[in-house]
Amino acid sequence: MMISMGGALTTLALLMHVGKFGVFGQQFKSVPTTVKTYENETVLLPCYHNAPYRYVRWSRDDMLLVDTRNPELPVPPRVQLWKNGSLEVSTVQMEDTGDYTCEITTEGGRAIQQHAIEVQYPPTIAMYPVGRVEVKVGQIVEVVCDATGVPQPYVTWNYKNENASASFENNRKLSILVESKDFAGPIECQATNGVGDPAVETLDLVVDFAPEVTVPVAVVHTKVGQSATLECFVTSRPTATIHWFHKGLPLPSEKRLIKHDTVVSTSQYHSVRRHALFIRNIKDADLGRYECKAENRIGLKGAHLELTGRPMPAAFKPSAGMSSSTTHHLIWQVESFSPIIEYKLRFRKIPSGDITPTRRYPDLAWSELIIPSDGSAGPLHSIGYTLQGLQAASVYEVVVLARNRYGTGDASNILRFATGGEVELPEITETTSQLGADGDYADEDGGQEDPNITDNVIPRDFYDYEQQFTSESRTDGERGGSGAGSPTGTVCLGVVSWVVVLVCSRRVFRE
Repeated sequence: MMISMGGALTTLALLMHVGKFGVFGQQFKSVPTTVKTYENETVLLPCYHNAPYRYVRWSRDDMLLVDTRNPELPVPPRVQLWKNGSLEVSTVQMEDTGDYTCEITTEGGRAIQQHAIEVQYPPTIAMYPVGRVEVKVGQIVEVVCDATGVPQPYVTWNYKNENASASFENNRKLSILVESKDFAGPIECQATNGVGDPAVETLDLVVDFAPEVTVPVAVVHTKVGQSATLECFVTSRPTATIHWFHKGLPLPSEKRLIKHDTVVSTSQYHSVRRHALFIRNIKDADLGRYECKAENRIGLKGAHLELTGRPMPAAFKPSAGMSSSTTHHLIWQVESFSPIIEYKLRFRKIPSGDITPTRRYPDLAWSELIIPSDGSAGPLHSIGYTLQGLQAASVYEVVVLARNRYGTGDASNILRFATGGEVELPEITETTSQLGADGDYADEDGGQEDPNITDNVIPRDFYDYEQQFTSESRTDGERGGSGAGSPTGTVCLGVVSWVVVLVCSRRVFRE
């Protein structure tokens, strides 16, 4: 019998169809199924055919489970074959995940159907390194977080300074550049897949760094015969060793010099300690620059302090009702443990247009007046001074420095005021701002001025106006005069026009 090429192809297609679905015209009643379940559940995989089966066999990933043609074959635990050919898997475990194949043999031939079981389970994490890792500032830390679970877990990280890190390899690896001590802390890896609770593992990152030294008071004012305390605060890991230096040399061992160290705070990441140097019965040789130097195995850092007898910066006080369109009365107070020798009063007229609290005028020259001290014992010294011959409706800036036997103190804040007339100042109740680093107010005597600008609108009740004349106003009886009991004082007046003239006159202050 002759079979044409077309007939052969048709016969081959029929054989393939029979191989897949069984006898021609007879198909599976069940359909291929993928069962997603959880551990310890029971799963039934159907395998129903239209024709009665003679034999049935089940396999998982090519591993034979059940074969009715071979009854001696041991059936795996938790696996049971039903009479209709279906397969039951009870108390499913992770190893039960896979592709299951049902092969049925009927009178008409063989038929095969595929099923699958996917056992879903919560995520677990394996992190490396584990527990705790210690690095130095500038190093890179790499952390690996391997997460497993079904379905595949999604990994997230939680840690400080996320902007300084990068994750890669599907977020399973994290790389962190440790830029400072603030990077110390827990690094948390969390994996979640919607099954059960998220898995979390934590790595504790410890950062070793060179000491950080801060000084709460950089300039300590005192005088010979008194006592003073210099202090610095040191933050470090590991703990730093402290050394004190005076004028570049290690501090000698003397009973007058007492060192005291206390722990301010401590944590698993770093400690903060206060180191104090107490100096008794101060001598002239004790004055000068000191250094608190801290050292650990990471590095060495220090901070400078100054022990000085110079006056503290003066502070301007409000003056009520003693100014006019061409004069302005100034009052200031300064603290000095030694008598004040003189004051330097510097002033200048500034453009009145477009004035702002932070506007600077580095190119404008200053005029300077030397004002003798009133000779008060202190330590608080108050004095008043009236500038005369000013231009009406103008804006001025003024700064004052005080000098005693130890030198000139730092400059006061810059006071900005307007004389009477039509002139507008910013409506700011109190404004200060740091001076730029242009050296505009540097003092030739070595004072470290860094004045601020303050608008002269201090509330009247801020300062007791009557009491501030105690050092500049004394009765005629105290001066040896014959006044009628009204307090008087000597005030030096700077008359400003084309020439600056220093004039001293007597003023009468009302009680």
